[in-house]
Amino acid sequence: MHKYFAVALCAALAACQTMGGLTVKDYTGKSGQRVVAGQAEPKAEYSCQKLAQEKQDWGLTGNMDKVSAMERVTSVAVDSAPGKGANYAYIMAPASFGIGSLNLNAFSDAQVGYYKCNSLPASAPNIGKAGR
Repeated sequence: MHKYFAVALCAALAACQTMGGLTVKDYTGKSGQRVVAGQAEPKAEYSCQKLAQEKQDWGLTGNMDKVSAMERVTSVAVDSAPGKGANYAYIMAPASFGIGSLNLNAFSDAQVGYYKCNSLPASAPNIGKAGR
């Protein structure tokens, strides 16, 4: 019985790790520079240095439409990154924490970590255009 639990746990962990890679995409900002952005910190093999971390407005509407808010924050981060010397933006949406249906973090802001990475992987075949 313990073997089956261990196998199921390993499979679930592998699935989460695979899905985590899907949350980071290539974008082209207004400057034309490639920026990798998403909801995962850069991998150690990318050889990154954190340059800055800033708040981005999420607002109450962000809690009602998380997809739209994430797209908006990502677009701002992608366009801001080159001016900071960054080529990777780690987007951190505010956590939903509440009691019942009351979200205690309803007015929290998103955070964006800006990184300069020396060894980003080659561009993905489907390059996203932030906000475009």
